[in-house]
Amino acid sequence: MNIQPIQSTISMQGSKDSWSRRIKQKILDAVPESTAKESERKLDVWKKVDNKISKPAENRAILGLTALASQPAIDYHNHKVDKETRRVSRNRTIAKILAGTGVGVFVVRGPLYDLITKMTDIKGKDKYSKALLPKKFLKEMAQNDKFLKNYRSTLSMFIALLAMCVTNFALDAPLTAMLTNFFNEQDKKKEAENE
Repeated sequence: MNIQPIQSTISMQGSKDSWSRRIKQKILDAVPESTAKESERKLDVWKKVDNKISKPAENRAILGLTALASQPAIDYHNHKVDKETRRVSRNRTIAKILAGTGVGVFVVRGPLYDLITKMTDIKGKDKYSKALLPKKFLKEMAQNDKFLKNYRSTLSMFIALLAMCVTNFALDAPLTAMLTNFFNEQDKKKEAENE
């Protein structure tokens, strides 16, 4: 006689999963269904916005402006340190943001993207106009502008990351020190005038 073990069909987690699924489904069911009607004009505006903010230099500028709007205030309102340390920390943060954004936009990312755009020109007649185009995907890039745009952005970001390994030490650090000293001197002058 061959006795086989009885398999249990009761699962303790099954009830928990079903409750969470039910709750999520109730929430989704509560949201009204709707579709957005987009006009050609609105779509063109969104395409222009997408083309602008997806470029590496503009993207870095947006990050820099966002950081400038939030990080110095956080440093200045840190009440765990004394007033002088807060002021110097705020000045250093502002200097780092300005130096990093300026070098990133005007020295590294912007010029690199322009150079890569010139070296990935499908219709170009120059010697180097197709130098960075992969021959394997040339046909797809000629037919799809979005594919070419994404390729340019990706390639320029990759090269920019390599270039920033050098510029962070050669340009960002000295510029940050200069700007920090300048802002600290300005704060001391204001403090002396107020007294």
